[in-house]
Amino acid sequence: MPLESRLDFEIVRTIADEFPLGSWQRINCSRLHTPTGLNPRAREWELLTHVHKKGGNYAFLFPAGHFAEEREILLDGPAQRKIPFRFSTQSHPAIEGLFVAYVGKAANLNQRFQWHFSLAEKNTGAQVQFGLVKSGICTDRQSAVDFMLKHATIVYRELSGDEHAANRDVVELSLCAKLASPFNIKSER
Repeated sequence: MPLESRLDFEIVRTIADEFPLGSWQRINCSRLHTPTGLNPRAREWELLTHVHKKGGNYAFLFPAGHFAEEREILLDGPAQRKIPFRFSTQSHPAIEGLFVAYVGKAANLNQRFQWHFSLAEKNTGAQVQFGLVKSGICTDRQSAVDFMLKHATIVYRELSGDEHAANRDVVELSLCAKLASPFNIKSER
C-alpha cells in the first residue's frame, strides 16, 4: 500500500528557494548526445541511471540569448481560438545567463528525461519540443530535439516516493509562478 502524501511547506519552500542551486543538480544535455558512425543520434542514457525510478522536479534551461528577441506562442483557447502569448528575457527572468523554458515533475526522472528527447506521440514529455517549434526557434520536433541536445541544461532535484507526490506538484507550481516558464503556460479550455 502506498504511503500517504502530505504537503510539507518547509520542504517546498526550501526546494523552490534554492533553485537552481543548493540541492539541485545539473546535466548538460550535450553529454547525452554520443553520435557514432552507425547511429548519429545515439544517446548516453547511462548518465541518468542514478535517477532511475526516482521522483523529483526538474527544469529545462537554455542560453538566454536564444530568447532575447520576443517570441510568440499561440495558445489553444476555447472553441478552437488561438490566443497569442509573447515572451522574452525582458518579460521572463534569466538565471546565470540561462532562460527557464519549462518546469516539470516526475515519479521517474530517468524515464521522463528520455521522453523529452523522444519523437513518440504528443505527451507531457514533448512540451519542450512543441514550445521550441511553436516559438519559432526550431522548425520541427526533430530539430527541437537536436537543439535541446546541443543547448539545454536540465536542472533537477530528487524528491522520491509516494509520500512526496503532493510536494512535487506544489514545487512545480511554485517554480512556474516564480519563473513564469513559458512552455508551461496553457490557456483555459
